[in-house]
Parts: sequence; C-alpha cells; structure tokens
Amino acid sequence: MKNKFDNLEGGSMLGVTIQQVRKAKGMTQEELGKRVGLPKSSISKIEKGMTHISFEDAALLMDAMGEKIAIQVMGMKEPDEKRVERVRFVTIGVTWYAHSKKMPFADAYRYLLVYKGIQFLEENYAYEQTLPRQTLLDDLDKVCNRNREMLRKAV
Repeated sequence: MKNKFDNLEGGSMLGVTIQQVRKAKGMTQEELGKRVGLPKSSISKIEKGMTHISFEDAALLMDAMGEKIAIQVMGMKEPDEKRVERVRFVTIGVTWYAHSKKMPFADAYRYLLVYKGIQFLEENYAYEQTLPRQTLLDDLDKVCNRNREMLRKAV
C-alpha cells in the first residue's frame, strides 16, 4: 500500500465507504490497519475525510476486507453494448482529465461528478467522442467551472 496520501478540504466518499464496510465486517480500525500496514490513526483519518486517498489505495483497503470497489456511472440503464461504450468513453474522459490536471483518478472522478462533468459526458457522448482530446478537456473545464460558479452563487 502506498504511504502517500493527498490532503484535501472536505470529506471523502471513499473514506465513508471504507468505514461502512469495515463496521459491517465487524472489524476495528486497528485490525484493518494491520492488514494493510497502516496505523489505526491513519485509518481513522481516512474514514473521517481528514486524509483523502486515491482510488487505488481505497481498492487495497477494500480488498483487505474481502470486498471490491468499483466506479458507478450514474444515470445509465441496463447493460448493453452502447452502455459499455459510454462507460468506456466516460472512463477515458476522466482519465484524460486526471492526467491533464495531474491529479489521482478518484479525485478527478469526484470533481467531475460534483460539478456535472460526468453527466455532461454521458449526455453528450455521441458528439464529444468525435472531438480531439484537448477540445473534450476544454469542454469539461467550461461545464465544471460554470456549475461550480452556480453552486457558489446559490450558497
């Protein structure tokens, strides 16, 4: 397991998920920490959102509890060939975005989810998939910036 964690403001959806699974399994933070080589205090910080972890680290923690973690693209219907193509496209879009912003995939996914970039990719899949990478990234920035501003004004 990586010992490198990125500190971010706010809570972590991954941390809350890890805590829920750990409690459901009847495990203590100390037991989970021993399985992955982290002190209890690190597990506590992860679960409270005081330390944000990468998607890969969350997967390792879940694996230590005998569970798997997956990204769910919301708003999609039953599995079919088009859904698989859309999911693949959204995943590639998030990967490109994470790489362009030099951030972990999970952070990029969370950001795009909150500011409706994922929704934008899903809704505009047919058109956006035809565009060059940089144009798609510019479109995601515009959508997220607009939605971030709208949320700020609403608060």
